Amino acid sequence: MTPEPPKGRKAGRTAFDGFAPAGYRIRMMEPGEAEALHRIDTRATLMLANAGKPDLVSNPLDRFVHFLLRHDVLVAAQEHDSAPAGFAAGAPLHEVYWLAELGVDPDHGRRGLGTALVRAVAARAGWFRHPAVALSTFADLPCGVPFYERIGFHPLAPKDVPPWAEARRREEAPPGSDGSDRVVMIRRL
Repeated sequence: MTPEPPKGRKAGRTAFDGFAPAGYRIRMMEPGEAEALHRIDTRATLMLANAGKPDLVSNPLDRFVHFLLRHDVLVAAQEHDSAPAGFAAGAPLHEVYWLAELGVDPDHGRRGLGTALVRAVAARAGWFRHPAVALSTFADLPCGVPFYERIGFHPLAPKDVPPWAEARRREEAPPGSDGSDRVVMIRRL
């Protein structure tokens, strides 16, 4: 069961209390954070490139900002200074909530921030009555299918992927790739 969102004036700042591991909190993106999130995205993309996806490159800042503006962006921030350590970007897509991007600064990796961000995205999706969260991810990396399976996502067989999700999977494939190394996954809420 998805917890109900807080009500009242402070709801935006406290909506995700209790989702993050110790020393962090999850909140909505705040004005002026695009460059910090771009640095996280660039570092996370480099880590994926070094893990076997050498064609991956981070978008230039202007394209990244355009991406952020089209999504709800949740930020995992350090409690002591509120500096971003990770982020998740999602938006409604057809009947589901689509998790378009998840990035954690490698210096803050392996602490549960990715899992916490995905849990927060699922809660947000549930608050707006979306029946599921869906995404596309790499099939052949530990931070892809295995990570998402551990937190309740299930891969869809290619024959079961709706056309709109297939289009999004291809859109999210690295330039020059046909996207065949990406899988669509879903988590029912």
